[in-house]
Amino acid sequence: MPHPTLPVPAIDYIPQRPPIVMIDNILESNDDHFSTDFVILSDNVFVDDGQFRESGLMENIAQTCAARVSFCAEDQRVPRGVIGGISKFQLHALPAVGDRIVTTIRVVAGIENALVVDAEVHCGDNLCATSSMKVFISD
Repeated sequence: MPHPTLPVPAIDYIPQRPPIVMIDNILESNDDHFSTDFVILSDNVFVDDGQFRESGLMENIAQTCAARVSFCAEDQRVPRGVIGGISKFQLHALPAVGDRIVTTIRVVAGIENALVVDAEVHCGDNLCATSSMKVFISD
């Protein structure tokens, strides 16, 4: 199946449904990296005191991984998966309500049903967070 022209809404490429959807659009996909965006709304479950919390940033990264798996699959099937580990998480700044974040992952290793990525989350020109994440696809 050919890939659609980017950007595209991400909802068809992830298993999550509201209120736990933490990515809006797939922006870029190539051999080197995969990017999504997300606008933080005031009613988001990960917003506290006007800021998108660390747990929301981690979920955003995980959903970017899920979207990459589905978008890059030949049949674009949406598999379920689990976070197998988060390491090297560094918080630089918490984005606020109304901010648009862009998350970029780079695949470090992909073996059978496991994916290891390095991730960066930006808000405009500002780096919000970096992390490494292991994701296991369960089906």
